[in-house]
Amino acid sequence: MKKNKYIIGLVTACFIIIWASVVTAEGGKAGEDINWQVLSNGGTEGSSTNYGLKGTVSQTAVDQGTSTNYKLRHGFWQIFATSGGPCQGLCGDANNDTNVNVSDAVWIINFVFVGGDEPQPVLACGDANTDASVNVSDAVWVINYVFVGGGPPSTCSPGSPNWYNGDCCPFGSS
Repeated sequence: MKKNKYIIGLVTACFIIIWASVVTAEGGKAGEDINWQVLSNGGTEGSSTNYGLKGTVSQTAVDQGTSTNYKLRHGFWQIFATSGGPCQGLCGDANNDTNVNVSDAVWIINFVFVGGDEPQPVLACGDANTDASVNVSDAVWVINYVFVGGGPPSTCSPGSPNWYNGDCCPFGSS
């Protein structure tokens, strides 16, 4: 009896989690791109008169479970490195005003030394010297570019693991 209550509780909890995920996904903004991932290649199937669910392993895919009472797309969220994905902003344009100038160097200095806002729209846009980090050398790079004809910002180390919030577009690409 106790085992049956445990199983019923577990199935109920799983159903609530799946239902909440479906409601959240369907309530997204129009045009929103959601990349669903699931491991798919065999597995087992669970079913009753009220549900059917297929468990799988090994290849990226999305599957669908159905019964007379519901249709469910199931999978899991996964974040991949951003290299090769869409970029945001412009390398060296730390304040996101579409120009690389001395105000970007000031923005970087404020970020590094006094806890100012990080480069916008993504952290990578402050990596003017392409060393996969944002530090005072990036401000110096921008100052050299603006005032003494130093090299322009480049690619801002695309795909660097330091860029938790996405990659920046290469300088001159916009």
